[in-house]
Amino acid sequence: MNGTALFELLAAICALLAAIFIFDQQLNRPRPHKLLWTLGLLFYGLAAGADFLGVVSGWTVGDYKAWYYFGGVLTAAFLGLGSLYLLAPRRVGHIATAIATAIALYAAVRILFFAPFSPTDLHTLATAPTSVLTNVRAFKPLPGDLEVVAIIMNIPGALLLFGGAAWSAWQFWRKRAGAYRLASMLLLALGAVFPSILTGLQALGNTSGAAVGEFLGAICLLAGLLISLDVFTVFRVPFTHIVLYERAQQPVRKATTAPQR
Repeated sequence: MNGTALFELLAAICALLAAIFIFDQQLNRPRPHKLLWTLGLLFYGLAAGADFLGVVSGWTVGDYKAWYYFGGVLTAAFLGLGSLYLLAPRRVGHIATAIATAIALYAAVRILFFAPFSPTDLHTLATAPTSVLTNVRAFKPLPGDLEVVAIIMNIPGALLLFGGAAWSAWQFWRKRAGAYRLASMLLLALGAVFPSILTGLQALGNTSGAAVGEFLGAICLLAGLLISLDVFTVFRVPFTHIVLYERAQQPVRKATTAPQR
């Protein structure tokens, strides 16, 4: 197993573990931001898993489309929507989620039924290294409208995730909230920064750090969410009633722009 495959596998494991833990919290105490973060992390893990399969067993059309759809279209958007629900009125979150869901459905139909690979693309898929196949500037087998969709979903989503975490971290620091709150928000911000920067460098020709960036992003998101009081107040064995640890919420002055839900 080469380094790219290893880091993609670790990224998939971290993201899927985070999705499991947060979905369990969603079942225990439902909140919109938990559900959206669960979906975003699930998509993150599926994209990294598709990349891993492509590296270790050879890329197929299915692997590529799964990697592009879950990673390039869905992940950042749904993670960002989770942050939006914490920072904005719930009505704004509902509208943004409805728009993102409609775009995601359009992309799904487009990728599944109306995006055939040309013979040249199939040859490239079978012979080119992963560094070329995952470079969206070097390899473009999908229609141009899907590239526009990916931009529309990715950039606002990443900005919401990073901006929301950075803003909350600033508010927690300014109001001297618990150190774990500040650490949680900083880790979430890094979870947006690492994959965004390193996959961006990949598009510019530096292909060595993309898999590392995805792993670092996944592990920062996992750690940040695990110590977040907005997500975890009761630690339990997932999908059971076995409580491992319960922490009391400490009364602090409000540190975000939206009420806690």
